Amino acid sequence: MNNIKSVSPEFVADIATNILVEVAKSGKILFFNTKAACVFANIRKPGVYLKNVVVDDDFRVLMQNIDTALYQQYPHHFYWMQKERFYLVYVYPKDDSVWLVMEDITEKRRQAHLLYLSSQRMMFAERIAKLGYWELDIALKRFYWSDEMYRIFGIKDKSKTYHRNLIRELLHPDDLGMYKQKLKELIGTHRDIKGDARIVTYEGELKYCRFMAGIIYESGEPKIAGAFQDISDLIKAQHQLIDAKKAADEANLAKSYFLAQASHDIRQPLQAMDLFIEGLKNAPVEKYPELADKLSVLSRNLTGLVNNFLDVSKLDSGGMVFEVQNFDLGGLVARICDEYKEMAAEKQIILSYRVENVIINQDVFLVERILRNLLSNALKYAKTKIRVGNTKNGFWVVDDGDGIDKNKQKHIFKAFYQCNTLSDRRRGGAGLGLNIVEKIAEVIGAKIRLRSKLKCYSAFEVRI
Repeated sequence: MNNIKSVSPEFVADIATNILVEVAKSGKILFFNTKAACVFANIRKPGVYLKNVVVDDDFRVLMQNIDTALYQQYPHHFYWMQKERFYLVYVYPKDDSVWLVMEDITEKRRQAHLLYLSSQRMMFAERIAKLGYWELDIALKRFYWSDEMYRIFGIKDKSKTYHRNLIRELLHPDDLGMYKQKLKELIGTHRDIKGDARIVTYEGELKYCRFMAGIIYESGEPKIAGAFQDISDLIKAQHQLIDAKKAADEANLAKSYFLAQASHDIRQPLQAMDLFIEGLKNAPVEKYPELADKLSVLSRNLTGLVNNFLDVSKLDSGGMVFEVQNFDLGGLVARICDEYKEMAAEKQIILSYRVENVIINQDVFLVERILRNLLSNALKYAKTKIRVGNTKNGFWVVDDGDGIDKNKQKHIFKAFYQCNTLSDRRRGGAGLGLNIVEKIAEVIGAKIRLRSKLKCYSAFEVRI
C-alpha cells in the first residue's frame, strides 16, 4: 500500500498508453511523457516551443486546435497524421494551457479498412452469384437482410424487413406450404434445409430461387440463418435447352424418315437398271455391249453416290464408320476430275486440274465424298471453267462463278440453303451438298476455308 501511495502523477503519465503533452497558450511545451518523444523527435526537456519540434503545417494545425479549445473552454478532438501514423487527438483546456492526449489509431484504421474491403468483396460476390443472405433473431423476432436479398425480392425500402417476414409474404402460393414445412423441420431437427421455390417480387416479377437455411449461435443464443439465390437465368436456359432438344429430335425424326423412304424408293430402280444393263451386254447387236459397259459404269457410280448420300444420315447419330488408310491424294483428285470432265463439257465448262502424288493416311471414302460434293457445287455456279488441285495436306476447288456475298458465306453450309443467284434450270439438288461437306469434315478432323469475290470466283480449300 505504501508503494502505491508513493506513485507520482508523472509516473502514471509516463506509463500511459497514449501520448500526453501539456502545451501553454504561447505554444511552450510544459510537460510530455516518454511516448511523446516518439512523435516529437526534437523534444529533450520541457520548455521547448511546439514550433521547434514539428513542421510548419503541423504547427498551424495544432495551434489552431489549441486556440479553439482555450477560447471555448470545452474539450474537443481532431485527427492528425505524423510520421505515417494516424492519431486521434483530444484537447482538454485548462486556464492558460491545454492537455493534448494522442491515441495512435493506425491499426484501428487499418483493421477498419480491411473490414470495409471484406464487406465490399462479399457484396460483390453476392451480386455476381445473385445470392442473398438473411438472419432471424428468434428472441427479438428481428430480421437482417443483405443488399442482395433486397435486390432479389425487389424491395427498395429496407426498413420493411426488420419485423416482417417478407419471405413468406412474397413466396409463390403454390410453394409456401413446402417452405413452411422445411422451416418446421429445421427448427425441430436443427439440420440444414434446402430447396427450390418461386417468389413474386413487389414489381410482380416471377423469379425462381434456390433457398438454404440452418441454425447458428451468437453468444449462446440460436438464430436462423439462410440464403436465397436467384436461379431464374438457369431455369430459363434449361427450358431453352429442353425446347431445342425437342425441336432437334423432331427434325432428326423427320430427316430419318425421309432418308429411310429415299433408301427404299431410289435404290430399287437403280438395282433394276443394273439388271437391265447386264441384259443388254448379251444382246446380239454389235454395239450394245460397248454401250452397256458404259451404262453399267455410270449406274454403279450413280448407285455409289446415292448410297454415300444416304449414309450421311449416320453423321448426326454418330454412326458413321471412320476407317483410315494410306492412299494417293493426287491420284484420287485426278480420277474424280476425269469422271466429271464429260459432265463439265456438256455444260461448256472447262475442268482442269493440277495434282502431285502425296500419300496421306485418312478415310479415302469420306475424302472422296467431300471432293465430289465440292465439284458438283462448282458445276452449278461456274461460268466457263473450274480448276482443281492438291497440296501435301489437302486440296482445293475454284470456279469462276458470281461469287458469294460475305453476308451469305456463313449460311451456305447450312442444310437446304441455296444461293438465289441461279436459275431454276441450273440450280438442282436439295441444298445439302455443302452441309454434307461440313459434317464429314468434322468427322475426319478436316478444316474448310472459303474465299470468294463477287462477280469473280469462289474457292474452297480443304485441309486434311
